[in-house]
Amino acid sequence: MHAWTKSGNSAKHPEPWGIYGAFSTLRIQHGSRILFPAAHFDRLHHSAKKLNLPWIPSFDLLNSRIIEVLKSLESEKNHLLRICLFEDLLGISIRPALSDGNPVEGWLLSYRRPEPSIKCTAEKELYGSLSDLNIGKEDWIIHDPKENELRESATSNLIFVKGSKLVIPEKKILQGITLQKILPNLRETFSISREIPHDEEIKDYSEILLCGTGRGIAPISSIPELGWKSQGNEIFNEIRAIYENLIETADAGI
Repeated sequence: MHAWTKSGNSAKHPEPWGIYGAFSTLRIQHGSRILFPAAHFDRLHHSAKKLNLPWIPSFDLLNSRIIEVLKSLESEKNHLLRICLFEDLLGISIRPALSDGNPVEGWLLSYRRPEPSIKCTAEKELYGSLSDLNIGKEDWIIHDPKENELRESATSNLIFVKGSKLVIPEKKILQGITLQKILPNLRETFSISREIPHDEEIKDYSEILLCGTGRGIAPISSIPELGWKSQGNEIFNEIRAIYENLIETADAGI
């Protein structure tokens, strides 16, 4: 983990969850190729402005710090790089991407995000609780305690499959960058409805997929608390192929 003060001095990277700040997680392909860097920098800038952070580093400074961190990588495998902006500190951490495409067991987390359109490190109840799971094989499915809606997971957007139709939540969620990039491709193949399923409707869906930076496109195998199990991988395989083609031709930086 790496961190710097506004003046450029090295500092200790704090445990982020519970500290007021913004963050975004980027995918590093083959040790140096960053997927959708401009979109991630824009998301980070938007979140920081929404949170009224007193210091928002320039894109050039973020780029230079990322290059500095990537030079220390000894592996050409895929990684996830998280940028955190705190009130007076820039932090970068990097870890192997281990959950890409893997089947995931979903567990319900009763939670309502204060501001869904941003990624805030202060949401310890959400992001801090990921340490309770085997993140490579499990995820929290955010279950709104008042509306009984299944909006997104702690790491990803959700794609619900009903026959050849996709149901993808649009409101009350973080509009993930991976989802934004893949949606035009999905519309070429599938009928898409932008709505939020309720928990009692889950039996209507044959597959539920995760869509995000870390997981790429991944299938949910089951949500035991709702008695739901996947009925197959046909649509997952189709969308996964679309995703893999997307990231091979995607805009990239560094």
